[in-house]
Amino acid sequence: MKAQRVFSKERGRVPENIPLNDPFISPAVLKGVIVGVIVLIVLAHIGFSKTYIHFFPTFDGFTTAQHFHGMMMMAWLLMLLVQPLLILKRKIKLHRRIGSLSYVLAPLVLLSIYLLIQSRYDVYLAKGGQTKAVISWISINFRLMVFFAVLYFLAMYYRKSPGLHARFMCGTALLLIAPALVRVLISYFEISHADSHSFDRNANIFIAGVITIGDSWKSKRLSPFLLLFAFMVLQKILWDMREAPLLQAVGNVIAKMF
Repeated sequence: MKAQRVFSKERGRVPENIPLNDPFISPAVLKGVIVGVIVLIVLAHIGFSKTYIHFFPTFDGFTTAQHFHGMMMMAWLLMLLVQPLLILKRKIKLHRRIGSLSYVLAPLVLLSIYLLIQSRYDVYLAKGGQTKAVISWISINFRLMVFFAVLYFLAMYYRKSPGLHARFMCGTALLLIAPALVRVLISYFEISHADSHSFDRNANIFIAGVITIGDSWKSKRLSPFLLLFAFMVLQKILWDMREAPLLQAVGNVIAKMF
């Protein structure tokens, strides 16, 4: 009930200017977002350095879907980096104009994820057919599209409530930790795919939990990051159950979409 009151209260606010004295959207919070996005961009650069950037400029063997996906993800991260900077500079109108571009960019991000999954699925089918491992892979990666779409929808629904809007948008960025971190573990520490994914799932839960607790304590309200934490826990459960008959059945249904 408390969470519902907080959310309904935030939803009803239509501020002319973004209230930086609100602990939900204070300068400290905005600076934390900026630092976090920068760290994520650096992590992505390191993680994809050996597996993608290293092949510049020819990029032999890479597909159009991979290039498109990389461009859309980087564009999304850059947008999330610029937006809090504009708020700190009090350039609210420009912030909203750039934010309106997300109505185009977000669907393109989702499309890029879909195309990437489709292209990899075709490769797996060509190599060994529709095995349990392939179905597990496609069903678990499909959840990224769902989680991203839900967080973005909530961010837009609460777009007139700065604190909630900012946190749901940040949640879309935190979803991208997994792909970058997995590639860092595989490329630089020679950890197997299975072990790197297991480590990543646990790390995501820990990071989301720390952010949720810290944000709730600082703002004195139940943090919207709790939803992100729930997503990370669900992701872990799905990973552990990836070869269970139920998940395999769901995966086969999802596979028909690709």
